[in-house]
Amino acid sequence: MEIRMNKIFAIIGLLSVTLAGQAATIGRSVVMDTVCHCSPARWQEVVDKFFLEFQSDADHLFTWAYLNTGGDGDSSSGGKDAIALHYGANTYDRVNKVGDQAFDIYVLGSKMFPDRHLGTINHGQYMTATYSGSMLKGANIQLLSDSIAPNKTKVHYEFNLYLGHFLSLIISEKTWNNVADWRLRQIFANLVEYAETGTVIDRSKKK
Repeated sequence: MEIRMNKIFAIIGLLSVTLAGQAATIGRSVVMDTVCHCSPARWQEVVDKFFLEFQSDADHLFTWAYLNTGGDGDSSSGGKDAIALHYGANTYDRVNKVGDQAFDIYVLGSKMFPDRHLGTINHGQYMTATYSGSMLKGANIQLLSDSIAPNKTKVHYEFNLYLGHFLSLIISEKTWNNVADWRLRQIFANLVEYAETGTVIDRSKKK
């Protein structure tokens, strides 16, 4: 299974790490609040679905949660798709809600970072992750809710990513905004749309 660069930041929700030594840590965040026209129970159903598929069946997220976040590209082009993830084994403990995904990272078509692991823990309304390499130092995603009426729920979305030394040098504020920030916001919009309507419209194919 291959997921290219324009999808990485949609999934990156995901990565946390142990970074050795004196590497700099730079945090990037996306924080959004809105009112979702659904019950708190319905919102939690969508959160549970998102976290479960993220941990155990990430491919399926591209049919709804990751829609409208960009198409496939050529990983040898040197552009946004210059980095690709090639997934291998995936394990998921349904009792403890702990997941582990093994993958290799390819840069311009060459395997540069083999046998990396993404570990995730679902805490109910938020998820934390651990990454076995040194590119990232930590990450978490929060999807909190508060009832304000029978079919109105105030929802809070927060994505926090802590970069390791290497990524902190190459991901500027401009790069973050152009490549990651808008995609992470679109994911939240998709979750709200799915909670309210039961589907997400693929707008990428509309002219």
